[in-house]
Amino acid sequence: MSKIPRTQLFLKAIGLFSLVRGVNIAVLMLAQVLTSLFIFSSHEILPTLLDINLWLIVLATGFSVSGGYIFNAFFDEEKDLINRPEKTLLERHISAKTKLGVYFACSVLALLVASYVSFRTVLFFTAYMVAMFLYSSFIKRNLWFGTLTSTLLTILPFFAITVYYANFSGEIFVHAAYLYTLISIREFVKDLYNIKGDLVQNYQTYPVVWGELKTKRFISILVTCALLVIVVLNTFFELNAMRYYFALAFVMLVSFVVLLWRNTTTRNMGMLLQFVRFILVLGIICLPLLRVTE
Repeated sequence: MSKIPRTQLFLKAIGLFSLVRGVNIAVLMLAQVLTSLFIFSSHEILPTLLDINLWLIVLATGFSVSGGYIFNAFFDEEKDLINRPEKTLLERHISAKTKLGVYFACSVLALLVASYVSFRTVLFFTAYMVAMFLYSSFIKRNLWFGTLTSTLLTILPFFAITVYYANFSGEIFVHAAYLYTLISIREFVKDLYNIKGDLVQNYQTYPVVWGELKTKRFISILVTCALLVIVVLNTFFELNAMRYYFALAFVMLVSFVVLLWRNTTTRNMGMLLQFVRFILVLGIICLPLLRVTE
């Protein structure tokens, strides 16, 4: 008899971790720390690491985004049951009451943590959580603003770091352009991967309205933009050893376009989605190379 509650508790813990996208949150928080250390901050590594306000902003980001994922799950459950049935069934071990409780707890904790930094930080995260609420409730089904808003919400936590360090150099905006194009590519590939569920739930995504062919063409344009940004970064800015990552990313993005046009199945779209995510995560891991001189 004692094994059943333990099993249920374990399944609920795993389901909650899946619900808040624990891996995504960890990668986002790591990205904030590394970009602060090697891009945004003008201080040395140790003083930046010892800045408690940085860690509070990162923690507030983790709580606010976790809450956003939970709230978004209420609207995507039926769609995800079609596209990712195993994952969704695991998350169904979490009751609606528990989901709402964790959502409100994450929201309150995000604002509480932000309040220790500044009132401006509280305003930022309040606006950010309202934007996530509006996206999940109304915007995500819109053809023109759904994917655009999703991409903006992904990169906004980095804007909090930019404002904190008051660093608005041209190099940062070019790096941001690279990040934006990669995340946009990921979102459109995700739409291709989720097309079955989107059709059933009447989501007005680009693949549903435009079709697969036009969506692939648009993704190819985005890849071309990413390649041009890489050229600009290598031409006009000092990247040190980070240029090896961008050289590899250039090759990987060209390979991605070839694979995109050769593959059409849902399974292959899922593999391409992971491929883009790998390029993103690799870029985050390689950020310390910006300080490694050759």
